[in-house]
Amino acid sequence: MEIILTFFGFAVVLYSVSTLFYLLSFINKKEYFIRRGVFFAGLGFLSHTICISFYWTQPAYLSFSTFQIINDAAWSGVLIFLLVVSFARFVSPAGILVMPVTVFLQIWAAVSKKEIGMTPASFDTPWFWIHVIASALAYGFVLVAGAVGLLYLLKTRHAGDAFYDQLPDLNKLDNSNYLFIGIGFVMLTLMIISGALWTKQVHGSYWNWDPLEVQSLISWIVYAIWLHLRLTFGWRGKKLAWYSLLALPVMVSAIWGIPLVPEMFHRGFRVTHF
Repeated sequence: MEIILTFFGFAVVLYSVSTLFYLLSFINKKEYFIRRGVFFAGLGFLSHTICISFYWTQPAYLSFSTFQIINDAAWSGVLIFLLVVSFARFVSPAGILVMPVTVFLQIWAAVSKKEIGMTPASFDTPWFWIHVIASALAYGFVLVAGAVGLLYLLKTRHAGDAFYDQLPDLNKLDNSNYLFIGIGFVMLTLMIISGALWTKQVHGSYWNWDPLEVQSLISWIVYAIWLHLRLTFGWRGKKLAWYSLLALPVMVSAIWGIPLVPEMFHRGFRVTHF
């Protein structure tokens, strides 16, 4: 456990440095700091990946504790961000939101309960793994979407400012927002379906109305409305940028809210009912 927490600590420090560079870039209006922010995000991700790799290779798996699920979610958010940046460098300024949120989740994970135990037999099904992976990817894409929405709002607010004028074209930001929300929504749908099928195998019912199931459903509805507003009502630009930014806490709350809910099927991913 000590080596896991060591690399976890390195990741938190490096992500914090990345956050600092992003803040400096927008405060001092220097694109140079954005490049440094991406660089330190990459270093933090490397340390974070080593942390998770050790996590999953323990002789006795670390059970799905609050620490693990929040830590994995933070990792997936940075993964999606760095992958997007590698293919579309114009998204790199989005780290101004991605990295502070990641640091927040890492700090939350650090103070959360950590457990070591054998993986419950109920996890030995493809539906469980599809559920976990889909939820992580959903979070990553809607996080980047929210960050792109923030860039859209900053660019419109500071029109005429040389630094903000260098941000991506508004139409490109708007279409990117749509793309990331769309992918995130597909992942949310897959998460809910696979979770229902997994729950059916474990409990004999597809839905149990525990708080995180409800929160996941709320998240799905929130992003379904986003897509409906764009595809049916033709919303574009600033309104949907605000929406994607304000919708993000709904998704994040399904992650950091794990330790706050009563004992139930999802709590800390500790399935104590069996």
